[in-house]
Amino acid sequence: MCLPIDDSAMLCWLESQSRILEAWQDELASRPDSDPLQVERLARHHAWLNEELSRLSPLRQAA
Repeated sequence: MCLPIDDSAMLCWLESQSRILEAWQDELASRPDSDPLQVERLARHHAWLNEELSRLSPLRQAA
């Protein structure tokens, strides 16, 4: 079953996830015992999410 998704709510949720990833990334980067590969993977995921948000932003402007 497919349910319609409110684009504004989805974008808001994705933006909050981006802020959480950024905070997590900053915390890991500041800890000397962090795994550098984990920091790098998190940075790539954060960058991907921000690219998706940029791609989806016209949906917000059209609403």
